[in-house]
Amino acid sequence: MISRDEYIEIKEFLKEHVCYINSSENSYRNRERENESEFSYPDVNSFGWMPAIDLCYSRDVGNNQILYILPFLSFHTFLTKILPHAVRSHQTMFGTGDAREVLSALYNVSGYQSFGDINEYERLLRDDNCCYFLLRGADGKLIEKLLRIDLFRHILPSEEQPDKYDFIGGLMHTFKHCSWRGMRLSYGNGEIELNSPWELPILLGEAILCDSENKKMILFEGERDSWKIMYHIDPETGIYYLITAFVKHNGKWI
Repeated sequence: MISRDEYIEIKEFLKEHVCYINSSENSYRNRERENESEFSYPDVNSFGWMPAIDLCYSRDVGNNQILYILPFLSFHTFLTKILPHAVRSHQTMFGTGDAREVLSALYNVSGYQSFGDINEYERLLRDDNCCYFLLRGADGKLIEKLLRIDLFRHILPSEEQPDKYDFIGGLMHTFKHCSWRGMRLSYGNGEIELNSPWELPILLGEAILCDSENKKMILFEGERDSWKIMYHIDPETGIYYLITAFVKHNGKWI
């Protein structure tokens, strides 16, 4: 965990940036809805609040740099409880190529049935589950880069299999390459075994924030695997977002 001085510094940093995220998200959603695009949301103004910093972890990533991991409490609960419970209880609903089946498995173990239907649960996962990442440089100052990793940005029909659905953007899309304890973590084949569901988001956070050239597509050598990571920098806010990641498996990028 972090010191009180670090907490205050990080809170002030987030306070300045998150209001821009909310404003930008709501403007984007309004435009997409007016254009009736496939990226339209039914609840267009769901953004607009500043999260409390419930949890913050630090990680030494070498070269006198420190990575800060700030998950929403709901994101932390998802990775530590909901997703592990779902993959244990409904493993046959993972790895089918259909994100809707994964969503159903998550909903079944979530306890959300008392609050709303599966469509409302999808909105909760999409809008209220993310993790912020910050980097302290070798000079001891916070670098002016803020990465936000969502669980996903959309669930849309698959281009390859129109009768199935894909997670678009975010962690659940990238998890299609990953397994944990031999269990697939999303809708893909899960070729890469993780030590923990947290291993991948931390790897992505380190890779993107340590990319000093801001290439938006980087090659990153993890402890065991090679990753090709793509990210987006919002031109309005300067916030970094994960788009997707590919991993090298049996000599091929997948």
